[in-house]
Amino acid sequence: MRKRKTYEYDREGIKQSVLRAARSARIEEGWAEQIAERAAQATDGWIADKSVVTEADLRKVLYEELKEIAPDVAFAYKNHDKII
Repeated sequence: MRKRKTYEYDREGIKQSVLRAARSARIEEGWAEQIAERAAQATDGWIADKSVVTEADLRKVLYEELKEIAPDVAFAYKNHDKII
């Protein structure tokens, strides 16, 4: 059986990930920071009552929130590992 890695929730990591996506979507820095903060707040709220979550679940929740706030950032976030 393969051992699974576990990580603690990292709010700052969420924000940095969103900021990278916003920069790649050429979003103005002030707006990018607001998007990242709002996305982090959303994930904070979602994760609050959970004892364990998967990275995939967290990414899905974050993507759905970004689609509401800034669809172009959501697209960049979802496709960060692809050449587009």
